[in-house]
Amino acid sequence: MAILGSARLAWQSDYGQFYLVDLRDTAFTPPMAITPVMERQRFQATPAGLVVYTADCLQQHVEIRVHDAEPVFSEVELMSDRPWTQVETTPAHFPCRTFSISSPCAPDPQPLGPLFLTPSEHVQVRIAWVEFDGARDDSVPVEPDVIQIDIWPAA
Repeated sequence: MAILGSARLAWQSDYGQFYLVDLRDTAFTPPMAITPVMERQRFQATPAGLVVYTADCLQQHVEIRVHDAEPVFSEVELMSDRPWTQVETTPAHFPCRTFSISSPCAPDPQPLGPLFLTPSEHVQVRIAWVEFDGARDDSVPVEPDVIQIDIWPAA
């Protein structure tokens, strides 16, 4: 198994969400209503990408890693040694095999962040969250949440 690419981004998720958007999806619109299922699993696959929901709109470290095969999963976040708060796996579809990261307040979802290449059009995505424990106050610096996203070809 080899890692094909990765990035760790300091991110602020507007309205508690961010998007992985295929570059061909020029008409991308996120779901307008968040269902109880989406709240529980904290993601929503779209026809050409993925919406990821966060605990709130404070800082996150988002790490995106693209692999050639399913990676070994660590039960803890490696930098903090804290256990994951939640882990979910889903199929996703990136028709042009290229996506960028975006958010609700971005003027256009195409391409604002780094570009990621996927090894195939249909992939598996594992999303793992470690969330800040304690009170949230926008006026006080807090330890950022960590969201790790691993992507590999679907079987």
